[in-house]
Amino acid sequence: MSDGPHRSLPMSRAWRDLAMRADQPTYSSQDVRELMPAALGGEWRSEVAPALLTAIKRAFAFKNNSLKFPDIAIQQLEAARHLAAGSVFGSNALSWAIQLVQEGRTDANAVYDVVGLAAKERGYAHFRQIEEHYLRESIERRADGVRARLEGAISGLSVTELGAMIIDRPAARRGSKKKSNIDDGVAF
Repeated sequence: MSDGPHRSLPMSRAWRDLAMRADQPTYSSQDVRELMPAALGGEWRSEVAPALLTAIKRAFAFKNNSLKFPDIAIQQLEAARHLAAGSVFGSNALSWAIQLVQEGRTDANAVYDVVGLAAKERGYAHFRQIEEHYLRESIERRADGVRARLEGAISGLSVTELGAMIIDRPAARRGSKKKSNIDDGVAF
């Protein structure tokens, strides 16, 4: 007897914990949502070079581009493509950055949007992987439920909010906040 399909999921501990919460109805959608930035942020920090984020920030701050020409910002982003080599997450972030500059989005929150859009893209890819694993290890209804809860959790986060949580979060937290009051338990 297994403790659940999340135990044999070939992903990091943060993703296994997230899958476990999504699988168990005792956890609310807020409980599932609170682990999302930790799982995605851990992958961002382990896969994407800090120099790439710096290059994206410089392009959106118009460094060496005092006239704020979008074409120059796009050239700066294209020149940083070597920093994303070997990183699908980083390549996606760079593609989103170029697209936002082309759309005229060069405000201060655009960098958060870049990371948030790339993170949502990565999240949906992982949700498919989790669903496929649950289909192999369990039943279809359970797999569909896990995927629906995961998609509901990530859709509850705005792109800007998710990007800010990933960029500004110093390190991933293990587990959830300690419950110290009897009223802090599972919601009914």
